Amino acid sequence: MIAILELVDDDHLVFTNVNGVGPIDIVTVNIKTGKVDLYDAKSDRESRHYKRPTNDIQKKLNVKQFYINLQKRTYKLGNKRGSIFANELTNNQRQD
Repeated sequence: MIAILELVDDDHLVFTNVNGVGPIDIVTVNIKTGKVDLYDAKSDRESRHYKRPTNDIQKKLNVKQFYINLQKRTYKLGNKRGSIFANELTNNQRQD
């Protein structure tokens, strides 16, 4: 769910795998260009990043691995790294 929230924006439709298993967890479609991206969401290690191997069908379909580290509150997607819950933290700070 966290990966989905990070991928949502005004230009993309986001779809999830209802089976919960398989080579693809999330599909995004850019509504302006029609570009489709496929993602496999992975939980990352607490202490360090551990890249998982991709299977043959993921390689064929160019599935991107989206890593989430709940302990560090970070995500990694290709070369992009970011903080998760950033909006939540900002909103909490405003209330204090």
